[in-house]
Order: sequence, then structure tokens, then C-alpha cells
Amino acid sequence: MRYRGLVAAAGLSSRMGDFKPFMELNGFPMIQMTVQSLKNAGIRDITVVTGHRADEMEQVLTPLGVHLVRNEKYQETDMLASIRLGLSAMEQAEGVFFLPGDLPLVSPGSMKGILERLAALPGGTDALVPVTGDRTSHPPVLLPGGIRAVLTYEGEGGLKGSFSAMRTEYMKLDDAGALADADVRGDFERLRIRARAHRGVSRKRCEDWYEEMKLPAHIRAHCLAVGELAGWMAERLTEHGACLDIELCRSGGYLHDLCRLSKGHEAKAGAFLREKGCLALADVVERHRGFETEPETVCREDAVVCLADKLIKEDRRVSLDVRYQKAFTYDPVKERILRDLRICRKLLEEFEVMTGEQL
Repeated sequence: MRYRGLVAAAGLSSRMGDFKPFMELNGFPMIQMTVQSLKNAGIRDITVVTGHRADEMEQVLTPLGVHLVRNEKYQETDMLASIRLGLSAMEQAEGVFFLPGDLPLVSPGSMKGILERLAALPGGTDALVPVTGDRTSHPPVLLPGGIRAVLTYEGEGGLKGSFSAMRTEYMKLDDAGALADADVRGDFERLRIRARAHRGVSRKRCEDWYEEMKLPAHIRAHCLAVGELAGWMAERLTEHGACLDIELCRSGGYLHDLCRLSKGHEAKAGAFLREKGCLALADVVERHRGFETEPETVCREDAVVCLADKLIKEDRRVSLDVRYQKAFTYDPVKERILRDLRICRKLLEEFEVMTGEQL
């Protein structure tokens, strides 16, 4: 089943005292991270409803390949009106994942769980709503009956009220990111800490760290090539059923050799990133050379970065055989090299079978 995404971002952000969609998390505008949360689950048909500062919003959003709808009456209408505009602009949808623009940190693991639950829903269900702790959370998914209910609802309570007219299924979701919105400054500070700990960072931030670590130009070129390949691989995998943090893969590639000139450079880079609060990114970078325990699938951020690194020599894409050619001149060939090559061939085969892409 093909799902669509809908993001409501028309509001004034009056309680925040700043315009929330453009507030930065990990070097990205918040609205970009919200869109990315949907893309991490393979959702590519995404509509964003804008209103306040719509021209500027469209400049930021157009490169992301989303559909744009304006709520010209954003100052006098509520979120339900924006959602109706977005739904009305879509072609007939089998299901729509909904996120407010200020809820950017739903994890790929949560999205995977929601997709699995959707596949097992009883017939006649209008909506699937996650529950985190004792609160309904995000993203709710509107199925065809739920879409009709939102478009025709005339009662009170806005969007929340419209769910009273639906046959709704609920599912437990253990993900603080599914509740983490930003209404006031304190909310945003908590979001910023959580984003640093769990998500990828922008290329600009990676390049700033290259400067901080005085990384030579040839190592920077290699890191950038690995990051671009890792991001492309993650995009292809999510388009074929995986749920991955695409930007964590991309920035993990950008940073995998951040401390390449130091002994034990993986651990050194991991320590550097942990000091910055980037815990998930540190985990990926620390494991980029290989694994103590063989990964079961390529559909993991650390496995994507590991494989991308093995397919880049200097700053050029090569085959695994070319990448390991020098290692085969050792006498005898080290057991660890043979093991890594076997693992990478297995990961590569899975990638190519799953996506139909040849690397």
C-alpha cells in the first residue's frame, strides 16, 4: 500500500516568540526535519500546508520535492482547516500520515512499527492513532474513512473532535519523539538536545567539524564521497521498505574518518561526537570499519555507512574487489579482512536484491 504524508505548518508560532519552521535543529530548519521523518519511512508523496511567511517557506521546501498548499486564511482558521486543504489537494489516498510542522523527531523505528500495524488492521478501520504513555501521540494515520470524516466533520473540537466520528484503532508507541513538539522556548531546548542525541546533522555542521579537527583535504574528499553514497543508499532502501534515518546515514558517512590521523580514530571520533551530544552519530562512526557481531541486515544506519565506506576508494566509487585489492597482497591475508569482506558482500547482495540497484 502506498501512503502519503501531510504536514501542517501554516501557523504564526506566536507562543514561541520565533518562527518555528526555521528554528535550527542539527543544522537543519525544523520543518525540514519534520518532512525527513516521513521520508525515513519511505513516504515520498508529501504535502505541506503553509500560511505565515509562505513565500519563505516555499523557498525552503521546494528543494525537498514536496507538494505545497497555502492556507490563505491561516490567521483566522485552525489546524483542521489546514488539514482539509491538504487532503483536498491530494489525489485519492489509501492512507495519510499526519504531522504538525513542529514535531520533527518521530523515530524510524516508530514509523516501522506503525507500518507493520497498518498491514494487520481489521477491515473498516478509519484511523490508526499511536499512544505514548497515557497520551495520544504522532503520527496518526488517516485511512479512507478517516479522510472522509475529517473533510465532512461539522462538530466541535477541531481536528481532535473529528476523530470522534471515526472507527479508530490505537497502538502503543514507546517513543518520546512522538510527543516532542515545540510550543514554547523550553520545549525547543528539549527538542534540540533530543535531536543532537538521536538524529543526523547537516553537511555544513560536518564541514565545521572538519575545520575544528584540521582534517586534510584528501580525507575530507573521501568523507564527503562516503556520505553522499551512504545517503543515496539509505534513500533507495527506504523507498523499498526499510525505515532508516537517512540523514544519520549521510552524516555518519561524512564524519566516519573525522579523526583519521589519530591512532584508534574510530574511538576518537566517537568520543568527539559524544562530547557534542551526538550519541547515535557516535555509535555509527565507531562501527564504520566493521562489526564484532555480524549485522543481520543492511537496513541499519551503521551497516549502510560501513558498506558505503568499503565502496569508496579515495573519493571514487569502486567495487569491493578493487577496494580490497591492496589487502590481498598481504601474506597471509589477515583473518579480519576476509571476515569484513564476506560481511560486506552479504550486505551488498541484500542491498542490490532489495532495491534492484547495482553498486
